Amino acid sequence: MIEAVCRHIKNYFISEVHDGIFTISGGALTDPGFMRDGYYLIWGSKYNDSVHLYPDDTLTDEQFSGDIALMNPPEDFLGICAEIEEYMASDMASPSPYKKESFGGYSYEREDSESASWQKVFSSRLNRWRKL
Repeated sequence: MIEAVCRHIKNYFISEVHDGIFTISGGALTDPGFMRDGYYLIWGSKYNDSVHLYPDDTLTDEQFSGDIALMNPPEDFLGICAEIEEYMASDMASPSPYKKESFGGYSYEREDSESASWQKVFSSRLNRWRKL
């Protein structure tokens, strides 16, 4: 979820970028010496381009020439990402497929199909980190 939110706000909170040839073996990044516990972003990999949490042993083994960017997301941001995950798991993120429905004295109408998207619901709280 963190990658989706970072992509949405166009901000990966990158603190430093390292380029080179990197190896992933046994599902884990072979420590190139600059890694620290926390989030990082891989670019240039055939199988693992994404945000990951170090240490991680769920990567696909490969050797690639690319970049590894260490990230420094604020705790408030990570908290909102956790809330978005909870929201996505809830019924509120899965609105009825019907725009209008009524039965037995109950009627329901929703504005549009995007009314329950996490992007719309959390937009105002994420705007302070948004980059153009």
